[in-house]
Amino acid sequence: GSSYFGSTMASKYAARQYQIPAEYPDILTAFTREVLRVQPANIYEFGVRYFDRKAQGLPDEGEGAMAPQLDTLEGLTAEEVEHIIVELFEQYDEDQNGFLDPREFKKLMNDLQNKLQFPEEDIYKLLAEADRNKDDQIEYKEFIPLAQQIVMSLYAKTRLGKHADQLDAHAESLLVHGMSRVELTEVVERIFQNFDTDGSGTLSHAEFVEALKKMELGLTRREINTIRFQVDSDQDGNISYREFIPFAFDLLHKLTALRLLEQEVENDSLVHTVTDLFRSRDVEMTGLLAVEDVRDLLASADLGLSRLQIYTVLSEAQVNSDGEIAYANFVPRAVQMIRSMLKFENSILHEPGLIGAEAEAQFMQYMDDVLSQLGPACEFMVFKEAIEGTSLEFQEQNLILNSAVRDPENNNIVNVAETKRLMWPIVKQLRKQRPSSRG
Repeated sequence: GSSYFGSTMASKYAARQYQIPAEYPDILTAFTREVLRVQPANIYEFGVRYFDRKAQGLPDEGEGAMAPQLDTLEGLTAEEVEHIIVELFEQYDEDQNGFLDPREFKKLMNDLQNKLQFPEEDIYKLLAEADRNKDDQIEYKEFIPLAQQIVMSLYAKTRLGKHADQLDAHAESLLVHGMSRVELTEVVERIFQNFDTDGSGTLSHAEFVEALKKMELGLTRREINTIRFQVDSDQDGNISYREFIPFAFDLLHKLTALRLLEQEVENDSLVHTVTDLFRSRDVEMTGLLAVEDVRDLLASADLGLSRLQIYTVLSEAQVNSDGEIAYANFVPRAVQMIRSMLKFENSILHEPGLIGAEAEAQFMQYMDDVLSQLGPACEFMVFKEAIEGTSLEFQEQNLILNSAVRDPENNNIVNVAETKRLMWPIVKQLRKQRPSSRG
């Protein structure tokens, strides 16, 4: 209360009075509340993370607070990705027991939903896929493959978002030719008025198309039809161009950016593959497919996409009120999203595959199997025989044997559990020093 947190405090070492900041009691109360809510295993480490997040203006852990690095993924190294995965796991492992239970897992996936837009009912499907040993909880090595998909998906969305911003800026420069938005809108209006000879404010389809062509924006027939169908919503044959004028700039801007994107990917074989795939389902040639059909086609296309990655691709689609996607506009963005994920996978997950997070999980699983019969401690010669029987390289075997933790009272006894804990860091360091030693 106020009697405890006075306005000043005297030091026992000096007569000097220290002013207590007015907000200090509230800060301390909030921190105490978070400690009681999270129950961290190490309160000092938790305190560092807590006040660091406050200093950055980020939410508290577990309150929609996706790890901050996930929004700035360009140029990451394999080790940085590994750090993100560890941080992500620890952030949602609220009871610090080394597992994500269904509640903690659902919290993580709910926080991801805003970014990746997968159905809530698929959360438990993702849980079932991640829970390889079917014990209803996700341990770290089970979490790694899903976490890699999460990081890969957010990387692709971040990269595509930046590229879309660049295309938008280029599209605007092509449209305005040094004019302001208002000036361009006035030019568009004058062009339409010249075709509106009777001053009715409406044009026939043919007149409207000619007016669009007069703008000399290089609009394709499909783009002109897109504009015409959006403006003539009742399909009565007459178009009220005055209703079109206010949003003319935005629509033309969007179409120009889309055309630039299409030009970028027009020679990409994957564009043609995905387009042909969608057309095969579009038997009535409407140019529209239900979201479910697009999802199923992507899953059947042998593109190597996981469930989460497919929903990431679908998050870039514009879905109409009937739950359908105009796939011609969707394909360029979908392909760029897929290419971004493949680029990330090749540059981050595959090339450093001997030292990354997945390599660690595979190594530890392998050593668990190799050492499972030895118990927590065994004679050195038994341990040596087990290590030499592995598929590890000779130098890695020697490094593990030389680093074996011996019993301080009996040098012939190896502490298997403690040695196993140290194996990966030393093997990883050796592999980093010899990156070309393996294929």
